[in-house]
Amino acid sequence: MDDEQDRLAEWVADEILPHEALVRGWLVRRWGRSVDVEDVLQEAYCRISALRSVDHIDSGRAYFFATVQSVVLDGVRRAKVANIRSMTEIDWQYVMDESPLPDRVVESRQQFERVRAALDGLSEIARQIIMLRRVHGLSQKETAQQLGVSENIVENHVTRGLRKVLAAIAEEEGRLTDRMGGKLDQF
Repeated sequence: MDDEQDRLAEWVADEILPHEALVRGWLVRRWGRSVDVEDVLQEAYCRISALRSVDHIDSGRAYFFATVQSVVLDGVRRAKVANIRSMTEIDWQYVMDESPLPDRVVESRQQFERVRAALDGLSEIARQIIMLRRVHGLSQKETAQQLGVSENIVENHVTRGLRKVLAAIAEEEGRLTDRMGGKLDQF
């Protein structure tokens, strides 16, 4: 069961988290103050974390948008709000368009630099394992063979290394938020 949870956590880190800022901005533009963005995102993460498998999902980004919209619509239905707007064709094009927007390109580069800096804080073996597994796409077995270590070592370093990387990124984002006086989300 822990392997499935680790796999889901890695999938969320790769396929969902990179789109959180985009989804957050869309929620604010689309729903304004009629929804609590943090509550909606939290519920969406809860729903995603309850999945038994993600094998059926082709696009994490589209799935995240659909889950968030479902959370909002469920909340609207519960509150019996009468003015539900249906998603327009333009909204769906925005959600389904896979080409990166200029601000996403800049954000991705900044995120890459944060990840690179966080990887620099890992041991050499952990860094090599994560690079082979996550960047070069080698299987656990191939990574173990290439580095001359057991698959168990590969699995442990990936799990612990990714947790350290995510913690370092979260800490860096927290420092940025503090430096901005808590106003980072306003941009």
